[in-house]
Amino acid sequence: MSDDQHLTLRPATTRDVPALLALMDAVLTWLVARGRTEQWGTVPFSRLPGFPELFTGWTSQGAITTAERGGTCVGLLALAPAPPPYIPPGLIPDGAVFIHTIISARGPAGQGVGHALLEEAARQAGAQGAPALALDHWAGSAELDQIYDKHGFVKTGEYEDDQDGRPAKLNTVRVRHLLPR
Repeated sequence: MSDDQHLTLRPATTRDVPALLALMDAVLTWLVARGRTEQWGTVPFSRLPGFPELFTGWTSQGAITTAERGGTCVGLLALAPAPPPYIPPGLIPDGAVFIHTIISARGPAGQGVGHALLEEAARQAGAQGAPALALDHWAGSAELDQIYDKHGFVKTGEYEDDQDGRPAKLNTVRVRHLLPR
């Protein structure tokens, strides 16, 4: 495999924040160009009040893994030790690690990145003794349904997200069990 094709996963540092935000903004631009504004809206993450600081804090806490090819950020994984408070109770097992954000570059640079990051999430959760991985995603994406089904995430429910002052959207909650139940 050539050096440009080799994928490196490593803990992100605060120096990576501009590249992480640029990746998120690029994926948002890609979604908007395809008319998929319901998922994340249209305002670049780098311009959302407080978002760059949030990512800086997460990198300081070691919560973000970056994926790189040829020295370029092509993916990110942000894990949380518990689900956010807006997820309805009972949809996620106690002790599960929550995937807050997982993103890969669009096009050839991002090929295989999502799979590698999902496996890294399972590895990190397993190392912590977590019984499961959990995540939520926009319910309007058949593509996300297929991706997460393929990686063993089972739908446990849905909820209406009316955070951020944007119109409410329906999100799906999924769980991938790591330990026998």
